[in-house]
Amino acid sequence: MKKLYIFIALFLTSGIAFAQSDADVLRFSRTLPLGTARSAAMSGAFGALGGDISTLNVNPAGIGVFRKSEVSMTLSPDFGNTKSGGQTAHDNSFQLGDIGFVISLYNPNFDWKGINFGINYTNMNNFNRHTTQAIPNAPNSFSQYLAQDINGLIAYVLNQNPTANLEDYFNDLQWMGIQSNYILSDNENKDNPYYEPAIIGANQTKIIKEDGYQGEYAFSFGTNYKDKLYLGITIGLQNIYYKMRSLYTETPDQDNPYELEYFNFEERLKTTGVGTNFKFGVIYRPIPELRLGATIHTPTYYSMTDTYDSGMLTKYKFPVNGVTEYPSSTSYKYDYDLKTPWKAILSVAGVIQQKAILSFDYEYVNYSSARLKNGIDGYDYYEPDGSGVNNLIKEYLRSTHNFRLGAEYRINSMVSVRGGYSFYASPYKDNKDLNKIQTLSCGFGLNFGQFYCDAAYVYKFSKDITRFYSYYDVDPEYDVLAEPIDNKYNNHIAKVSVGMKF
Repeated sequence: MKKLYIFIALFLTSGIAFAQSDADVLRFSRTLPLGTARSAAMSGAFGALGGDISTLNVNPAGIGVFRKSEVSMTLSPDFGNTKSGGQTAHDNSFQLGDIGFVISLYNPNFDWKGINFGINYTNMNNFNRHTTQAIPNAPNSFSQYLAQDINGLIAYVLNQNPTANLEDYFNDLQWMGIQSNYILSDNENKDNPYYEPAIIGANQTKIIKEDGYQGEYAFSFGTNYKDKLYLGITIGLQNIYYKMRSLYTETPDQDNPYELEYFNFEERLKTTGVGTNFKFGVIYRPIPELRLGATIHTPTYYSMTDTYDSGMLTKYKFPVNGVTEYPSSTSYKYDYDLKTPWKAILSVAGVIQQKAILSFDYEYVNYSSARLKNGIDGYDYYEPDGSGVNNLIKEYLRSTHNFRLGAEYRINSMVSVRGGYSFYASPYKDNKDLNKIQTLSCGFGLNFGQFYCDAAYVYKFSKDITRFYSYYDVDPEYDVLAEPIDNKYNNHIAKVSVGMKF
């Protein structure tokens, strides 16, 4: 059970001791198929419907439903709010939600009624977020975390090899803590060095600014047999652009024997990636009032690049050897591969007297199948003791059962109203309340014949728990855990689509 807590702490700890982790897998694997305003108003429940450009990215069989060529564009302002403990932060963004076209070669005179081709871009993830966190009067400090972490490493290494050169075993974070004098060495014992924290209790704050997007270009082909069976395939090309900058600060609260004034730890990360996947879909209409859909999404295979730099600065009130400030820094560029989970979607939709639509999507996602690969020197992210990221993903992530529900009512030939709800379950085996995502949506559409305009509003909400740092020792007496912070996230998303049929 303790290893589970360590795994969750690795995911939830924001930025400290950065490396590729399960956080990358979950950040880039959990996508919401909102697409156009019509699809978003129904919370993405379009797997069995088709006839909407956003279905190219969900169920490519939907392209076979088109009987006319079509072009559309969707704009999407997003107003995000984060509440962390008693701190609230906001971040607003404006993004291209969806743009694409379908060329329909529909011919009613044949059983196979032609081939449709389409290209569509959709924004699958909006990473823009601003978070402010604070823990006043914390009982421990990041300095204690660093000291305990490095002392545990020293004890382990010297037990294995008493003559080892310890400097060969320190990671970048530990080296920065030493160089910035935020952990202080006991120089009297050269054979068994020991580091102690500069402060014990602390006032802690962290500001995190995230930006970016994850988009997919869908190249789709579909066909239609007797207006009953629709088949489609999509080749998906995805791109990722993610930036994060954080500033963590500690000031003394309780024990301050070394007259520390403050400590800053700043991190900057940029992640870019390009990936490819395939989607295969089918829609069957046994009677005009009923549509059944099924889709398989292969994993997306990404080539990723992380550019990372960080810096620590420790300032003391009084100079030591004429110096009051101790800076340290590190940076690197790192290439690796990411395989996201595969998905399966089953859908059903009912059409009532050509006026009302009820649609339901069930989505199965196997997060435990995700993997990081091909790190530096071919590192495969597995460790013999089970502590590798891929070991932990396989052991503690699970398959999830997600669903989307949507409805549409056609008031007359021009005006339609829509609504929907979606639920994306927690990816964790033993903590099924952590990181659930839900959406509520509504909207309307105006059909002018050749032209149409749709609008939607989506309320997206989720919550999680984070810690600034966490050190788990073999002996729990020596654990150093920052206090947990409850975070609540909500986004008010608007979508406006305009399109033309020809």
